Amino acid sequence: MKPLLIVLMITFCGINNSQAQSSLKVRLADNSPINVAVDGRYFNKRGTSVTVGDLPPGRHFVQIYAMTSNRRGRSREEIIYEGKVRTSDGIVSILTYDPESRNREITEMDFNTFKENRMPPYVNGTNDNVNQHNDYDNSGYNNNAVQPAPSVTGSLTEAKIDQLKTNVTTKKTDTEKATFLKNELKDEQITTSQVATMFDWFSFESSKEEFAEWAYSITVDKDAYGSLEAKFTYKNYQDDLIKFLKTKQ
Repeated sequence: MKPLLIVLMITFCGINNSQAQSSLKVRLADNSPINVAVDGRYFNKRGTSVTVGDLPPGRHFVQIYAMTSNRRGRSREEIIYEGKVRTSDGIVSILTYDPESRNREITEMDFNTFKENRMPPYVNGTNDNVNQHNDYDNSGYNNNAVQPAPSVTGSLTEAKIDQLKTNVTTKKTDTEKATFLKNELKDEQITTSQVATMFDWFSFESSKEEFAEWAYSITVDKDAYGSLEAKFTYKNYQDDLIKFLKTKQ
């Protein structure tokens, strides 16, 4: 009886330990290809993002490697980011790093939501290259679908949109981009579809959500504003937009 009890206890503990896992997804804001090392373990899985699964919850030391060129024009891999990221049981932590501004953003998502958002499988060293995992374009889920009524127009012409995009690309950080756009648009009237277009000019989802709240007052088709939810990858920012819109009802 005792050996059987011991076996049951070991099995039960093994199940608990196997369930106490977390995952980490690492990407750059500009979707450049990277390799990643976590806690000294190097994952040679170059892609626009790398997901490492089956991690014990807690702090992990993360290094991001990218290809750079030396003075002779030869490419070599070097570390562009080092830092610690805390992960939690049953949670996928998404680390987005912007090499230009050196800002990082960490978003958390439970495993089920991670899968529901059509994200790539979270397995050890997964190479989430968009050519292999086109999560939003070819899966029947159009993440960029924002279709307000065709008759809705604002004062902002397509020519002005193109000029704004050209000027925004000269800004290095999301903060600079937002400041520039707010100054240029303060006397304009824009559509929800145009706000969706401007979303693509930002690197971080937090910047998009903040800009959405600012742009609401100058948007002419406010009834369509809820469709911007589809422009966010992560559920917490979708929820923030919904909460904001409820305050405007």
